[in-house]
Amino acid sequence: MESIGSSISTLSLITMTVYVISLYVNIYYFVPRYLINKNYKAYLLCLFLTIFFQIFSLMAMENIARVHWGLPPKITSYNLLVFIQYIPTSVINMLCILGTSATILFKYQVQENKRASRMEQENIKSELNRLKEQISPAFLSKILTRTAVLVEAEPAKAYQMLMKLGQLLRYQLYDSGRDKVLLRSEINFLKEYLELSRLYCKGLHYKLDDKTVTKDVFVSPMLFIPFIQQSVDRAMEHKTTLLEICFHTENSKLIFVCQSDYQEMLLDNELFAIRKRLELIYPNRYSLFIEGGKTMLQLINISEL
Repeated sequence: MESIGSSISTLSLITMTVYVISLYVNIYYFVPRYLINKNYKAYLLCLFLTIFFQIFSLMAMENIARVHWGLPPKITSYNLLVFIQYIPTSVINMLCILGTSATILFKYQVQENKRASRMEQENIKSELNRLKEQISPAFLSKILTRTAVLVEAEPAKAYQMLMKLGQLLRYQLYDSGRDKVLLRSEINFLKEYLELSRLYCKGLHYKLDDKTVTKDVFVSPMLFIPFIQQSVDRAMEHKTTLLEICFHTENSKLIFVCQSDYQEMLLDNELFAIRKRLELIYPNRYSLFIEGGKTMLQLINISEL
């Protein structure tokens, strides 16, 4: 009896070892190499081969045990029906294998979704930083050249221009790196930009109305400057330009209107970049109307302080 008990324990240990090896090979080889890579045919083939290996192991151990105990062999001839008879004994293990595969696949999908979400957020952030409009380099070059000329002839005016230019660059370097800034800060930036432009060119005339801005709301920085720069560039070409700008807030809604006697519209690539940025920051929460020298941008559900 002790010999039979010892043999049964040995056979049980061998059977468990076969099952553990099957699970190990499935988890660390078949699933990563085939299932995750969506090679389903190869994975199913490997799964069937694993089940066949288990059945063959069970048959071999049963025959060895019968020979050891002096019992007649249970199977006298091997055919397909013999293997089919052993399939029910491997159903539970096959379900365990499929369960572990499904768990690993689910975990992998969760990790992939997190990685994709993280990459998407990083791409959006990178795209937003790239699309943030900056002060035209040509504008800065003209201002610096003009200031150099005025240093001796009109030092007070040159000093005033440099101070305003410094404020603009400080805002562009620091505040524009944020996701949101106060609307009043953005309006002050536009005022400084227009004042500096007017010091450079007397042909620029502007009116900026922000009296109806009664709430402290946040907007994306450098959002309105592209609609103003073309009119300023035209004035710098020694042409008279009248620019009327209006900001109005009401019920979590912001309306920006820029009216210029300069009829030329934004270039297609500039307009595409502006619309793309608006889609990323204010998806389904903005409307943009441009016709001739008039631009009207409406933002809804803007965040308040």
